[in-house]
Amino acid sequence: MTNASNHGTGQTSARTAGLNGWIEAAFFSLALAVLNVSYGLGQQWGVHPVALLFWAMPTAAAVLLIASGLGPDWRAILRHPLSLVVGGGIIAMEAVYYLLLGFVNPTDGSILVRLSVPIAITLGYLIAGRRPGRLAVAGGLVTLATILWYTAHLDSAAPLVALTLGCVCGFIMSGRSFAAEHHPWNRAAHTIQAKMRVTGLVLGLASTVGITLLFAAMAAAGTHVVAAPPWLPQPHHLVDGSAVLLGLFVGTLVLTAMQYLGFSVVLKLGSERFIATGALTPVTTLIVQSMVVAVGWLQPFAFEWGVLPAIAGLILGVILIIASRPRLRTVPRARLT
Repeated sequence: MTNASNHGTGQTSARTAGLNGWIEAAFFSLALAVLNVSYGLGQQWGVHPVALLFWAMPTAAAVLLIASGLGPDWRAILRHPLSLVVGGGIIAMEAVYYLLLGFVNPTDGSILVRLSVPIAITLGYLIAGRRPGRLAVAGGLVTLATILWYTAHLDSAAPLVALTLGCVCGFIMSGRSFAAEHHPWNRAAHTIQAKMRVTGLVLGLASTVGITLLFAAMAAAGTHVVAAPPWLPQPHHLVDGSAVLLGLFVGTLVLTAMQYLGFSVVLKLGSERFIATGALTPVTTLIVQSMVVAVGWLQPFAFEWGVLPAIAGLILGVILIIASRPRLRTVPRARLT
């Protein structure tokens, strides 16, 4: 566990070492765009979502732990009940987002998942008693209105399904954030290496439990003990070349880079600026998606000019929320009972 004396040292070294924080933020946005487009490719290639996660998640956990080490308290971290919640939230988020990209293109998907902003504000007030300022409320409403307007113009056969999956992503992200916030070892981790270690451990735990349950379900279905549910893959799905290649690419490079860059940017620039850079993800996703289409890997998509005002609305919402941050205050606990 990282002690209090390491907190200042970790932040100082993180702020002065390595790349400039804004450059790292740009690379984080690029890595997220690559992840979005990778999932789009997986949908196009017919990769089973469970098969993709089967390879990507334990690989990402292993790479994070190779880079950071297990640490002396790894057994205690694995035993904590919130570890499985946080790790499971990471996996669930990627699974639902992958399903979302079966109904919309990566750029549209990156816009819909910004529903996490108003959802986080609402749940923060209802669950944690964090009363947002007026500008934060306005920013959440602007974000919500932008996404609802954009959903009405989506080039999708099932826009309401896509919107629903975007909502589910938002709830999963918020729930995972609350769990991570209350996880004692995650709260005590103030350096990039410590954050990567905790993330690697909880993700490895959730992956191990998930793979165990997956094999048990496949065995039960194979012996006709229970009927195979629609989400359950067949053995050939797990060894499909596209699933293996894409899963290893996402787990080894993309998710690991996102974890490192995300932690580093927060230490160097602060949470507010990190949130602001997230509003630009649809822009970088649109650029990467267009490049992949140009080389013939991804199916062409019809460019909708409506994406530009949608991106502008998301940026405005983030600006309002950031401007409200100094005035955020906590509702007294007595008023929540």
